[in-house]
Amino acid sequence: MKIIIVGLGQTGILLAERIPMENHDATVIDTDKEKIENITNLYNVNGICGSGASKEILMQAGAATADIIIAVSSVDEINLMSCMIAKNCGTRYAMARMNQPELSRDKDYFKSTFQIDSIINPKLETALEMHRQIFVPGELKADAYFSDVATIIRLRLTEKLIPAQGLPMKEIKGVLGADMLIATVTRGKKLYIPKGDFVLQKDDVVGVIAADTAISQIAARLGAEHKPVRHAMLVGGGTTAYYLGKLLLEDNKSVTILENNAKRCAELAELLPEANISYADGTDTEILLEEGLEKTDSCISMTGKDDTNMVISLFAWSQGVKSIITRINTTSYEKLLNKVNIDITILPALISANHVLSFIRNLAVHNAKGNDIQCLYQLAGGMAEATEFIAYDNCKKLGIAFRQPELKLKKDILIAMIIHEGQVIIPDGNSRILSGDRVIVISKKGNGLNTLNDIFHG
Repeated sequence: MKIIIVGLGQTGILLAERIPMENHDATVIDTDKEKIENITNLYNVNGICGSGASKEILMQAGAATADIIIAVSSVDEINLMSCMIAKNCGTRYAMARMNQPELSRDKDYFKSTFQIDSIINPKLETALEMHRQIFVPGELKADAYFSDVATIIRLRLTEKLIPAQGLPMKEIKGVLGADMLIATVTRGKKLYIPKGDFVLQKDDVVGVIAADTAISQIAARLGAEHKPVRHAMLVGGGTTAYYLGKLLLEDNKSVTILENNAKRCAELAELLPEANISYADGTDTEILLEEGLEKTDSCISMTGKDDTNMVISLFAWSQGVKSIITRINTTSYEKLLNKVNIDITILPALISANHVLSFIRNLAVHNAKGNDIQCLYQLAGGMAEATEFIAYDNCKKLGIAFRQPELKLKKDILIAMIIHEGQVIIPDGNSRILSGDRVIVISKKGNGLNTLNDIFHG
């Protein structure tokens, strides 16, 4: 497909890297000439310098014959204009990023009136991701969520769990004390999609998929403290903080927001009257302590600067705060935090990129029943993917037991879970996929799965 990307922020750059890997032709548009030159040198994309809201620029990018336009600039109005003009020029599908709450509330109007096919709100999605993570026990990192009933958590296998000679996969359930499955194993820089004969080693980083009801049991086996969150401190009072604060207040949690802009504090006090809004510098350690950092259950650093967020999280860690979440935009910072065991990081650009890739793949193959892909997540530093499919009547392997030879999966693909009528099933040889099931598939990067049928041989 021919795809136009408007805006080369963090999300646009991620898309410029990944879309060509899925065998699509991509053209990027940005007003920054240097960015265009850098991206076109790094990745297999074309580039045009100019405004994405210009009809002339869009036509140069091929809007008359493009399949999709993805508008992810930092300005909501530019994104809306880009999509509207491109659709009018002949582009088949349009997706716009929209962050402002007042505009996001009108997304149904924009869709119906201006034929914008999909609208994503990264700040809201980031807040939702943080909200889910806050309630995951201890220091466990949740990497993916499925149908509100299952989660993939990431953890490192220590000598407390793994003997010196290693541990066969079939024995890990007994160690973790719950019905679960190891979906991915990262050993050094190498990724494995493990099979039953795989032997786990100390220091392996594994992705464990389990029902949400089993997560606290796994956490207890790992010694991760499960302390219910009653009070959360949000450092930074931007739009994401507003969304997250609103979600937490709806859960009857106590919320403190520190913001160093007096005007924004007044706005937040009006928007969130039940929250404690403090006009304060969240980078000042004395102020953090005065505001009760030591007694808070969760500290979420979400200022506009990565380095500031890192410093706040490191200080919270030094004060013994159990749940620490850091919003960052640079993956190198994520690796740095991981080295001091602060690995609960949220990357808004990655969240947006996953939504966009899911949208693109659903358009790649038409299905009259609806979208095959419900959600898509990058795992193991982008080396693997977790995709939630719906099994429609056109699935070629409905009703066939997994032990049967005619149900054969392609290389580096694993069916990690089946969700049948809300019930979580960790599959075995007797399991079957039935119509309407949700099927969680783990695959290595580059498989480009568009439908559930893509995972099977024959």
